[in-house]
Amino acid sequence: MNRLFRKMTDDIYLLETPAGGVWSGIVFVDGKEKVLIDSGENAAHIDELLIPALRELGYGLKEVDWLCNTHCHGDHVGGHRRIVELAGTKVAAYRKSVPKLRDPLKYSRLIRAAYPADSPPAPAVLDGVKENTILEDGSVVAGRLQVVAAPGHDDDCICFLDLASKTLISGDSLQGNGTRTQGTALYMDLGAYRSTLNRLMGMEIKNIISAHPYLFSGESAKGEKECGIYLEKCMEITRLYEEYIRLSLQAGERDTVEIAKGLIDHMGNERPAWLFQPLYTVDAHRRELQKGLAGGNTKGGNVK
Repeated sequence: MNRLFRKMTDDIYLLETPAGGVWSGIVFVDGKEKVLIDSGENAAHIDELLIPALRELGYGLKEVDWLCNTHCHGDHVGGHRRIVELAGTKVAAYRKSVPKLRDPLKYSRLIRAAYPADSPPAPAVLDGVKENTILEDGSVVAGRLQVVAAPGHDDDCICFLDLASKTLISGDSLQGNGTRTQGTALYMDLGAYRSTLNRLMGMEIKNIISAHPYLFSGESAKGEKECGIYLEKCMEITRLYEEYIRLSLQAGERDTVEIAKGLIDHMGNERPAWLFQPLYTVDAHRRELQKGLAGGNTKGGNVK
């Protein structure tokens, strides 16, 4: 795992920090105003990884103007409090992230409460911060990073589109086939996720920088053609999942856990220690399939 920033474009860098057996990316934008996007899992990653990596680029933490996040899961905001404590960095947060960012531990527990028997314990420490600026869809940070609302993985997910290079910093908004430790892609709202993918497919995007090493789609894409392929791969995964889950329901399987295990095996992925992420995804598909029936689309038979 790389412990220093990796140059992704002329002035956008990625730092890989440990996250449950894979890595979670902190992005540094070295513009006129300097921006950090996401902060890893915990305070130790700031002291032991981020600060030395910034030093290698010739900067101290106090030279960072803005601290942002792509959403409020713990592996993306775990270092926020430490950055603010050490440097007083201004925090810019998307409106839907604001209450979660102020108390991310409460939100972490809430996520796990949906599937208590299949979820790991919440982090022992996950401190929040108060925002200095509230962002909306379309807001621009540091004169160049445009907020693109990208719900699906969670309802507060956003991407940052660098207007200078047309680089999309996507966080967890593009899930591919999930990471090696997830089991499957994780999206809590399938309809919203597909809408996000369709929206991004209609935008000019020349580079993609994701927050994790995703299966099938990868961690990044370079060039408009490759970015289009990346987005289509994410969409294709939703179709493959949907077909498997629909057939499982038609065959009479009603246990979400068993469907999730079967889906993981069907996709050739590893079964994770905890199944809560695949369970969210399977249930998201079940809701969409049920909507199709309620709307009069009975193709495929009973999928309740």
